[in-house]
Amino acid sequence: MPKSAEILKHQLFKSIGSPWQDILPEARLDELLAEEGITYRNRLYTPIVTVWGMLYQALSADKSLRNTVKCFTTWLTAAGVTPPSSDTGAYSKARDRLPESLLQRLIPETTEQLEQTVPKAHYVVWSSGESL
Repeated sequence: MPKSAEILKHQLFKSIGSPWQDILPEARLDELLAEEGITYRNRLYTPIVTVWGMLYQALSADKSLRNTVKCFTTWLTAAGVTPPSSDTGAYSKARDRLPESLLQRLIPETTEQLEQTVPKAHYVVWSSGESL
């Protein structure tokens, strides 16, 4: 399924796009996986597809596993690739395989990078409510 994983990565990048491509590039996630000693087989739900799928899921109006897997199968079908089962089990297991330590490293790193993309004029001093 390596081709399918590449199609999903491409569609996820297109669907939630910038700034995520710059903030959480595949190369950085690969570095973190190596640092954490995490290895994986090249299946449909690679760590990058799974993390980006989780982002897609969190940003979607319908946050269900079923909706995310449905989008994956739709994208693969549109690309002419036989999609996997519409059962959410494989995606759910892929999410479970991501170690908490990886996510604990991703959250502050991506938060910091996101904050750097916000213009200073948009910052608010929360204690007083005044703009900087």
